[in-house]
Amino acid sequence: MVSLESGAVGSISAAQGRKSSISETSMWQIVGAAVLANRLVLGWVYWGGASRRFIYATQKIDPTSPGYLGNKLVHAAPGAAFGVESILHWLLSMPALLQFAVIFFSLVELVVGVGLIVGFATRFMSILGLGLATALMIIFGWMGSTCLDEWTMAANGFAMASVTLMAGSGPYSVDNWMLSRSKTQPSALRLWLTSGPLPVDRKGFIRISSILGMAAFIFTVFFYGYNFDGIVSPLGKRIDNSYPHMMLSNATVSGGLLSVNSYVNAGPDTQGLYIVRAVLAPSSAKGQEGAIFDYNAAQLSQKGFVKIANTYAPWSSCKVVAYGVRCELGSKANLGFPLPETATKTSTPLTLTLYDIEGKKTAIAVND
Repeated sequence: MVSLESGAVGSISAAQGRKSSISETSMWQIVGAAVLANRLVLGWVYWGGASRRFIYATQKIDPTSPGYLGNKLVHAAPGAAFGVESILHWLLSMPALLQFAVIFFSLVELVVGVGLIVGFATRFMSILGLGLATALMIIFGWMGSTCLDEWTMAANGFAMASVTLMAGSGPYSVDNWMLSRSKTQPSALRLWLTSGPLPVDRKGFIRISSILGMAAFIFTVFFYGYNFDGIVSPLGKRIDNSYPHMMLSNATVSGGLLSVNSYVNAGPDTQGLYIVRAVLAPSSAKGQEGAIFDYNAAQLSQKGFVKIANTYAPWSSCKVVAYGVRCELGSKANLGFPLPETATKTSTPLTLTLYDIEGKKTAIAVND
């Protein structure tokens, strides 16, 4: 039993100066009812993400569709925290495992969303919700071209799940209905997984609540600083998601082609990097002096002129468009530029330079 001063509860009790007591079960129902909006909104957020994939926009779980969730993972990989980029690239290279991961993650979101909305196994669903929020933050927390979209969603999801974990679901829930019909005293494990009075005393409850509160705050502030460097300095970004950036590697000449591996490792996911010019020239040349080739946007946009082998097709990829070659955020591809028939083998070191539509250039030395 938990005793509460009636003067803090009702005017009649206050007037009479008497004390009233509320049963522990009733107190937990009041707490659960107070956070009803928190539970319903968090549940709807997770339900919304999963229901789109399974009901309204099934292309999101279709590996043959450009709208496949794997596409978003390609976009997210360049900025994923703590070296998760390499794990995502490994997963993306294994289509069957990727499809399993997509379906599994979506099912977890679906179960958590429905569970929180109806108040079933509320505390267990909240624990899963904490895991989902953490995964979202690590993978997608850096993204958001105009606002800190993904970081905000993950931070709020973590905090809201912390609240429902401690409070349970209150009177308007399946948990409460099941507990009310139970003929035996619920076990401590059952209470930790569902709702109702937690098997801890007042000090234990305050201690656990404080730990979760501080964890949510540290989680939020840490990733804010990690991704955006905005705690004690002007807002910046660990990964630039405003301007596209391309890395080039392994540029070689073979079979009449200059081939190079490309990786768009920064920029917004709402647009791509447009290659509008490609120049192969001696490394010592000034500008394009003595260039072996100097292809403009009109040439690059010709179908089949540039040989493109995408690593993650049909998801985020490089493709020929009216303005040259467009490569999406996170795309990896081998680009093959044809050598002119008049080109001859030379021992002079060569450099390939690619220009994007904004005039930025990326250069790489060609291997012998």
